[in-house]
Amino acid sequence: MRLVLVLLAALLLVPAPARAQRSGPRTARELIKQAERLYDQKKYLEAAAVLERANELKPDMRLIYNIARAYDQAGKEKEAISYYEKYLTDGEDAQLRKRSRIAIDRLRLQQEKEAANAAAAAAERKRLKEEAESARRRAEAEREAARRAEETNQLRLKEAHADALASRKRMQVASIALGGVALAGAGVGTFFGLKARSARSDFNTATDLETKLAARDSTRGNALLADIGFGVGLVSAVAAVLLYPKQPAPTPGKARLTAAPQGAGAGVEVSF
Repeated sequence: MRLVLVLLAALLLVPAPARAQRSGPRTARELIKQAERLYDQKKYLEAAAVLERANELKPDMRLIYNIARAYDQAGKEKEAISYYEKYLTDGEDAQLRKRSRIAIDRLRLQQEKEAANAAAAAAERKRLKEEAESARRRAEAEREAARRAEETNQLRLKEAHADALASRKRMQVASIALGGVALAGAGVGTFFGLKARSARSDFNTATDLETKLAARDSTRGNALLADIGFGVGLVSAVAAVLLYPKQPAPTPGKARLTAAPQGAGAGVEVSF
């Protein structure tokens, strides 16, 4: 909607002496023309400022209405409502008063909508901020949990490594002990084998029955003991070979953080 052109026509009809008395460096007529050009160029704020200067030179309620229209077009709801209300209070044109009332209702509704939108935007920003803070806290909690899990697993790895070394040591000791038993069994078997051989020689050289029987019993007893000694030695030797660790000493295990699926935090991978 253009400026109320009847205002310009009314001002142009003012007698020259009156115009001269009310004119300053620039006349109200010139300011109104300038405001109209600015309004047509959609420079609404500039037009409102020029109209306010014109109203200062020559107050007129129709200027007040046009100032309201310029602010309205510029999107300045507060200023527009103020000037529309001034016209409703002091303006005489019924049609312009009706338009002012309609414009005030429209602008107030628009202000309410903008306030509601601003409140909704603020609530959304608050929600997003709270979600971001919650996500940050969750991430920190996940990192702390991952750190504690890593520490726990490192401790378990050390304990497992110590247990593995102790078990290996026990197997080595048992194998060495069985090796000693094997040597002792071989020694016992050899000793009694020699005794059985000697007794066999005595049996072969004996001339009387009693000596032969004694040599026979000694040969059998020593041979049995020799067999037992060799048997124990053989079994111990086999057990010693089987028990002795074949693999090198275990090295300390390693734990490292691994990426888990999105939203599941972090995991710990353990290897020996």
